[in-house]
Amino acid sequence: MEEGGGVQGESSEEISLLAEELIQLSIKRSLVVPNVKPTLLCSVWTKKYFNPESFRAQLKSIWKTKKKFEILMEGQNLFSIVFDLEEDLESIMEGRPWLFRKFLILFDRLINPVERDQIRLTSSPYWIKIGPCPPEFDKKDMMHAIGSTFGGVLRSEINDDFCRLRVNLDVQKPLRRVFYFGCGRLGHGLKDCLLLDSVEKIKIREDPSYSIALKAE
Repeated sequence: MEEGGGVQGESSEEISLLAEELIQLSIKRSLVVPNVKPTLLCSVWTKKYFNPESFRAQLKSIWKTKKKFEILMEGQNLFSIVFDLEEDLESIMEGRPWLFRKFLILFDRLINPVERDQIRLTSSPYWIKIGPCPPEFDKKDMMHAIGSTFGGVLRSEINDDFCRLRVNLDVQKPLRRVFYFGCGRLGHGLKDCLLLDSVEKIKIREDPSYSIALKAE
C-alpha cells in the first residue's frame, strides 16, 4: 500500500506574510543611515500594533510643511523622516508633542549612522502651565525650582500671574501632577510634610492657595 503524499499544499493565508514583515525581511543592514537631506528618527510610544500606512497618512495630513517630506520604515515601529527643507524639520520639532491615535510620537535628529539596537527614543518636550502663582513667590525662582526637577528648563514665559515652562520629559518616568509649596519645598504633598503641624495642615487644606497645579500642554 502506498503511503499518502502528505499535505497537498499550504493555503496562501498560511504562507503569506504581513506587509510590515516583508519590509522587515528586506532590511539587511543593522545601521540606520541619515539621508543627505535633513532627517528625523521617530517612533510611536506604544506596544500595540498599528498600520504604518495609517501613520504615514496622518502625518501627511496634519503637518503643514512648505516642501515635501518622505517617511521611510527603518524597522518595527521605527521610521526616518526625510525633509526637503531644514526649516520644515525645525518647525516639526518645535511643534512637539505630536500624537498618533493618542499615543506620543518620539523624535530625534538623525545626523550620524547609528546601530538600530542602540537607538533610544524616550523623551519629548512639553509646555507646562503654572498658575495662578501666589504673589509672594518669585516667579523666576519658582520656575527654576520646578524646572530642576525635570532636569532643567528649555524655555520659560511669564504672563501676569501665570508661567509656562518648556521641559524635556522622560516618558519612562511618571509625571508629578502637583508641586506642593505649603512649606516652601518641592517633592512631597501636604500629608507627608514634616515641617507643618496638624493645625497648619488643616488651614492649608481649607485654603490651598499654596498648591500650584501643573498642566502639560
